[in-house]
Amino acid sequence: MKTILIILDGASEEKIKELNNMTPLEFANTPALDKLIKMGKQDRRKFFPHNRIPDSLCCILSILGVDESLIPENRAYLELLAAGIEIDNSELALRCNLVSIENNKLSSFNGQGLSAEQMSEYSKKVITDNKLKFYHISDYRNILVINKNMMEYKLKNMPPHENVGEPIEKLLSNIKDHALNGFIRQNQFSLNKKDYMFYPWGVSKKTKLPSFYELHKKSCSCVCKAEILKGICKSMEIALPKLNYATADVNTNLKEKANAVLNEIKHYDLVIAHINGTDEVSHRKDIMGKVKFIEKIDKEFISLVIENVKNTKVIVLSDHQTSSVTGNHEKGFVDIIKTIIKE
Repeated sequence: MKTILIILDGASEEKIKELNNMTPLEFANTPALDKLIKMGKQDRRKFFPHNRIPDSLCCILSILGVDESLIPENRAYLELLAAGIEIDNSELALRCNLVSIENNKLSSFNGQGLSAEQMSEYSKKVITDNKLKFYHISDYRNILVINKNMMEYKLKNMPPHENVGEPIEKLLSNIKDHALNGFIRQNQFSLNKKDYMFYPWGVSKKTKLPSFYELHKKSCSCVCKAEILKGICKSMEIALPKLNYATADVNTNLKEKANAVLNEIKHYDLVIAHINGTDEVSHRKDIMGKVKFIEKIDKEFISLVIENVKNTKVIVLSDHQTSSVTGNHEKGFVDIIKTIIKE
């Protein structure tokens, strides 16, 4: 039997007082999801390895059956792979977020206050010396590449999305390399009374994941836009159909994604659909925005998929919790809905 796996990134979280002590998934009006629950079963579990902070990288690789020992520590290399950029074994990749600063504290990890066009514009103005290579990936996401021999000090993992509100000096005290410090100083800027900075974090090296077919003896395709998913798929030899209107945020075209899933399931044993906007809106601490986007997913994506498949297992789950109250990833249980759509 064929399977459709729908990953709602960061959709699950704990109950919220403002939502009548319900989670956004419980509070939202979701007739299609309710139908799946009625036809099948709902459960809760955790996907992140016991020694890891929950994030999409480790949780989704766990969902896909990759052994914990093979899961990379950080995502930057896979995001480069998604963009069609390769590094060699002598190089390291670092995620480099465009962040905003207010009152000498990290106020956002995602260039809050800037449009996608402005983020792209300022990324093109970035200055680097010959020790660093800089790549703009999308929106606030960028990658720095440095030779291993030039990394003088080991960086602690201090993801900006887990450190919003922290003094900027605390984050910078972790970065002792002359080349990285020079890069940060050279590329700070201000706009509309807000300060912005390119913040490097999450060192990763070139790595190879096992193929999906090697693990499961099944063919697989993934409908996604987020670079981390695309990088995982390229490394695991999972097919990636082209999407014209996906954004990896709440303004993505859900109907295009639904139609892509329905087309791919004709040709593959398993089709993964990843929707990243639930995570992005949670990081922005927009509780009602998350509720409304879940309702939109239900109406424009899930209902369209389940109304047009037969003899297919459908699984809807969240990879990890992302709190729309704190804006952080949390270690709690996530929702899993499983059912079989029959004739």
